[in-house]
Order: sequence, then C-alpha cells, then structure tokens
Amino acid sequence: MSATETTRQLSRADEVCTTVALAVADATETPVDELPPLYSVIDPDALNDIFQPRNGDRPPAGTHVSFVIAGCTVSIRDGAVVVSPGTETADDRTASARASAN
Repeated sequence: MSATETTRQLSRADEVCTTVALAVADATETPVDELPPLYSVIDPDALNDIFQPRNGDRPPAGTHVSFVIAGCTVSIRDGAVVVSPGTETADDRTASARASAN
C-alpha cells in the first residue's frame, strides 16, 4: 500500500462516491472492484446528498465527513476528497474480508 496522501477534487461529472472510490483505489494501489463496498462503512446516498453540487450550490462552509475504509482515513471537505493510508481498524479489516469473500 502506498504511504502517500491522495487528493481528488469533487466534480459535477462524477458522484461523490465515485470520487471516493477512485481516490481510495489510487491511495491503496488497489483496483476499485477489489475494495470493500462503501456502504459497509457509510451510507453512499447520504454522502452524495451532502456533497454533490446541485445548481451551483455547495455544502455549507465547514461541512466535513471522515470515515475509515480499506486501511485509509477518507476526509471530504471544501470540495475535495483526501485519503490518508495506514489507519486500518479491526472493523475495517472485517469489512475488507467480507468484500473479498464476495
């Protein structure tokens, strides 16, 4: 796994969940389809509702969400997804094992 922080900007073209998955894949050097499903740690619909730009609107200033997936801390704020590797928890390992078994 890479030890480098990865940042991706949110865009109107991609859902927030897609941007998160691509950023985690980059940070872990793992194909997207081999990552644990995002829904194993956070509600993807809620995440999209909070951060997906609509009609030029942005989330209120200070809006921030962080969670751990695939051994990484994912932070979303200020129009960007930041992935910091190396923060795997026991629950994260369980989610990864479940995803691998499917």
